[in-house]
Amino acid sequence: MSKPKTKFSFLNVVATSPDRASLMLYGAVGEKEPVNPERVVSELLILQQDFPFIDVHINSHGGEVFAGMAIYNALRGSASNINIYVDGVAASIAGVIALCGKPLHMSRFSRLMLHQVSGGCRGNAQDLRECADQIESLESSLAEMISKKCGMSSEDVKAEFFDGKDHWMTADEAKRRGLCDSIFDVAGSESLGTAPTAEAAYAFANSVLENRTPSIKTDKMDFFAELKKESSFKDLSEEQALGQIRTLANAAAKVPALEATVKQLQGDLKAAKEKEIEAYLNRAKSEGRISEDQVATFKALLAADEPNTRKIIDAIPAKQKPVNIADFLKGAPGASDKTKDLAKMSWDEIDQAERLAELKNEHPDLYAAKFQEKFGTKAN
Repeated sequence: MSKPKTKFSFLNVVATSPDRASLMLYGAVGEKEPVNPERVVSELLILQQDFPFIDVHINSHGGEVFAGMAIYNALRGSASNINIYVDGVAASIAGVIALCGKPLHMSRFSRLMLHQVSGGCRGNAQDLRECADQIESLESSLAEMISKKCGMSSEDVKAEFFDGKDHWMTADEAKRRGLCDSIFDVAGSESLGTAPTAEAAYAFANSVLENRTPSIKTDKMDFFAELKKESSFKDLSEEQALGQIRTLANAAAKVPALEATVKQLQGDLKAAKEKEIEAYLNRAKSEGRISEDQVATFKALLAADEPNTRKIIDAIPAKQKPVNIADFLKGAPGASDKTKDLAKMSWDEIDQAERLAELKNEHPDLYAAKFQEKFGTKAN
């Protein structure tokens, strides 16, 4: 038996379907403000017990940094599937909350603003220095938080957005910078005109909340509906679709390793080919078909057209008769049966019989002849 849904007694939470709820972050951020961390985090914990999908709607000019950090971390670590929507304005620390790493969707006429941390303190010189150090430390933390969303380094974030200016961005600008994932339309937003101010967008979003008409339509709100338009997903359940996505992601993760393996094999093949060409040219040189100063030329020709170049080299008459083992033995005084036995064997047969050391140490001339026969060059 499933447990009953929680009954909400607060106006900033709306259950929009059996498995989806909306959490409104409207107003200033702070311990004693409308968007205070105790309220937001506790509501989020309650919501995620019953709702696998939670839409967080933001309309705030910002406020206290530490309060915003608490909300940022709660949203980032939530067990539910979180989507962030900027209905009007997400400025200062509210802008950082919007960039908590979850999919961010901005109203076509909304605004996102990022800037340096500002604050005040009083006291002696040491107190002021400590205050400045604290502000710089917070800026480093915020830069790191923002960098996780947009893919920039922390230092680049500070250089781009923490330069003493307020950086206001439209939805289109935020999307181009990689801060926003998609843009949606709110019913009635056309009344704002083509270039509303941040204040006008903020007032409009508040009026939408007060009138309880947050009619939002976006081509990315129903991910699975879009996914099922693809032929390979249309007959799958959501669980099967997710499994298919995981399989595809896993396969994609293997691509770099496969590419590295192919590259290594291509390198090994190239090295083996170069070695084989080197042996072929050495043999042609030892047979007197080509001279030492012609090796480089024929090597280049082989690289350009190997079959025809081999035909040319093979057609050149040999100036030296290849060493014949039988002839060698006839002229070798006192050749023993053991030596003749080795002479009848090929290099590979002697190698398999583990008698190469014997051949080299006891019959160096025969070793040299066998080496030249096998490799087409003299032994060192």
